[in-house]
Amino acid sequence: MPVLFGHRYLALIVVVVLVVFWFFGPQGLQSDGGIHYPRVQGKAFSDVLNSTLGFQEIFVINLPERSDRRDAMTLAAALTRLDVKWIDGIDGKDVPERVLPGDSWDKKISKGNKGSWRAHMNALQRIVQDNLTSALILEDDADWDIRLKEQMQVFAQAARAFTQPAPRTRSTLADTEDRSELSVSQIPINLRSRLTPYGDSWDVLWLGHCGTEFPSASTIVAHKNKTPTINRVPLLRVTIPSDVTVPDAKHLKAHPFALQDSLAKEYAPHTRVVHASDKTTCTQAYAVSQQGARKLLYQFGLKTLTAGWDLMLGDWCDGLYPRETGNRPVCVTVQPPLFSHHYGKGAASDITAPGGGFVNKDKEMTPYVRLSVRVNMERLVQGVGMEDLIDQWEDAG
Repeated sequence: MPVLFGHRYLALIVVVVLVVFWFFGPQGLQSDGGIHYPRVQGKAFSDVLNSTLGFQEIFVINLPERSDRRDAMTLAAALTRLDVKWIDGIDGKDVPERVLPGDSWDKKISKGNKGSWRAHMNALQRIVQDNLTSALILEDDADWDIRLKEQMQVFAQAARAFTQPAPRTRSTLADTEDRSELSVSQIPINLRSRLTPYGDSWDVLWLGHCGTEFPSASTIVAHKNKTPTINRVPLLRVTIPSDVTVPDAKHLKAHPFALQDSLAKEYAPHTRVVHASDKTTCTQAYAVSQQGARKLLYQFGLKTLTAGWDLMLGDWCDGLYPRETGNRPVCVTVQPPLFSHHYGKGAASDITAPGGGFVNKDKEMTPYVRLSVRVNMERLVQGVGMEDLIDQWEDAG
């Protein structure tokens, strides 16, 4: 009996250790044999695989009369097991002058920009009102890879270098790291978060855009009060090498006739890079934390409307608005983006003309996205396997 009891006791200890390891253990990278894409271990990162990608909600901004876009987004979300909620888009003609922030009164703001501004403010208002820890905001023509959830798991690991203070400190790895570049596999496993899988201390995760830059050395900027200040931005870059979801270098451009992204020239093929946002434009997809939503709603709901929403958000992330604390917002982005604008046949935008006229309007396409949900929608609805999906940007040879 004592021996039997001892064996049972030992077995119980082993089970407890395994459970603890599963929920709280190392969150390193592993390879998935099915799609040959790096995944991460740990309970927090498994939350990214849920129907809202680890955020509390996913909101899609959509003009009610664009039922075609709502149909397409509904299908795209269902086919990738995402749960989305709708924020009604606003026609600029329905935005009265009296609700505009004071500094817009002497500027000519287009109706399209007014409507876009108000719709995005309504999304931020919803986040604040419902006290959401975080939410992802999509425009209704956004597209993504069918492997999005696996991509987001690895992004979450990389983002923590910028968003999660190290234990017993207020500093992130990006604040203290001497090296200018780390591989995602080098991110310490003890950067565990409490509020979101993406870290606890961030304002904006800019996941879908049409252009960004790698941060350079600290720059001197002049705020509206004309007082020059040193605006420090983390220079760290976190690389995700050998990412099979990244197109070959020749395809890394915002549209077919755009200049090649600097990413293609600076890194080996199939490398994705996570870094602090700098001069980022377009808002196909961005996540906002509760703290970020409050700051943005105050700045742009009450004080500022001077340009298109994406341009203002870019300036805010770049620290070009005065802040009482003097701290630059924590905005993290990724190249190439994980979401991109889908150019359907006709390729018309409700705000501006797409691609400067360079997009072939007779053929649908999505920059940067290889196994596009939109391009493959008919095949996915029919239930075909991955081997029969269209790779828009397959490697040569």
